[in-house]
Amino acid sequence: MAKLTCDYNFAASKNLLGGISEEDLQAYKKKAALGYERLQAMVNDGKVGFPHLPKYDTTELKEFAKDVKTNFNDLIVVGIGGSALGIEAVVNAVLPYGYNAMSYTDRGCLPRVWVADNVDPSKIQSILKICTPEDTFAVVISKSGNTVETAENYSLIHEWFKSNVQDLKKHIVVVTDPNKGPLREYATQNNLKTFPIEASIGGRFSVMSPVGLVPAAFLGIDIDKMLAGAASITDEGIEQVMTLAAIYLYFMDKGKSINVLMPYSSRLDKFAEWFCQLWGESLGKKYTMDGKEITFGTTPVRTVGAIDQHSQIQLFREGPLDKVVTFIGLETHDNDVSVKGDFYEAFSYLNGLHLGKLLNSELKATEAALLTSKVPSLKIGLNILDEYSLGQLFMLFQYIVPIIGLSVNINPFDQPGVEEAKEYAYGMMNRTGFEAKKTQFEEIYKKDDAFII
Repeated sequence: MAKLTCDYNFAASKNLLGGISEEDLQAYKKKAALGYERLQAMVNDGKVGFPHLPKYDTTELKEFAKDVKTNFNDLIVVGIGGSALGIEAVVNAVLPYGYNAMSYTDRGCLPRVWVADNVDPSKIQSILKICTPEDTFAVVISKSGNTVETAENYSLIHEWFKSNVQDLKKHIVVVTDPNKGPLREYATQNNLKTFPIEASIGGRFSVMSPVGLVPAAFLGIDIDKMLAGAASITDEGIEQVMTLAAIYLYFMDKGKSINVLMPYSSRLDKFAEWFCQLWGESLGKKYTMDGKEITFGTTPVRTVGAIDQHSQIQLFREGPLDKVVTFIGLETHDNDVSVKGDFYEAFSYLNGLHLGKLLNSELKATEAALLTSKVPSLKIGLNILDEYSLGQLFMLFQYIVPIIGLSVNINPFDQPGVEEAKEYAYGMMNRTGFEAKKTQFEEIYKKDDAFII
């Protein structure tokens, strides 16, 4: 059974000058408890639904996935932000490195996976050149059904399918709002299979919903195991949630304006990217829920060990002391192998050393080095990385982040700072209803050639 631990030795005042004392920890736990109380009230009112997702009934989804898993060579996931980062994190963590380069047999007779997120033409065009329409299935994901990048990418995929396959229904599933939105209307008109994203599930909290579960099931990933891991946090991990939330709140109050997530596993690179959206979009808020200006938030930074030991650790240790670093370490690494260091005398000390041991030793060394530089660090430990422990990680942070936000009375479930740029873009694209935004944009976006060199 996967086990998750939270180690805050090197954030505690016993070991770190300026670290959190036991007295401060208890005080900040009370502050976190207020956030948790507010979160539970929102859950009970039906406004927030992510804590219920571990109970999602996967029966219909798994039954539908049976045909897709065995009948297609390629799976294209069409979505952006929370509709893409979650499944990318799952694929990165659970499937083998280089999965798409493996033969069909070596992949377990499962499809390759491609994520069409950005509207960079080189990306979507490359995906469509690699894939064959007759042998491709697409999952189109947008809660609102209005996401312009998803609509643009899917319009290309739709025409690609339409020109090459006889029955569109056999190649597409839509994940969107259960009742409204243009994507829901499109799916209904074309009699496409759909899975709903409930109104209470925000995009960055949706990886345990059909947003992440549908494509994961198509790839043969054990989604029930992932949900079970998430449930373990809801049922048994709240003490870990509250402790980490309290520690983060303490260091935010102490002026630590940058929150670094540094997994020592390349398999968690995309998880760190997912974390950055969750943290930044949820906690970066100018106003409280009662309209008071607060300008709250810290900047999330994604790094990967041991790679970033050779770059960013220099800044973390000798630059401004404005960071908290959270490591994620694995006790056991899949496919671990020992090396022979006898190819050259200088490397004989490596003889018989397992790569996993080296990676874990480098993690410990970095913890120690940061401590000597008075940089607080935490470590989340996993004995193994699989669907269960990944579910634990997702749910751990999905609780921590809103608890922090609600403890200071900001709304961690909206993103007003994101909306204005979207509306300007709609205006530039001449979308009906956004004429005023186009005019406003044109008034703002004036540049002088004197400042362009």
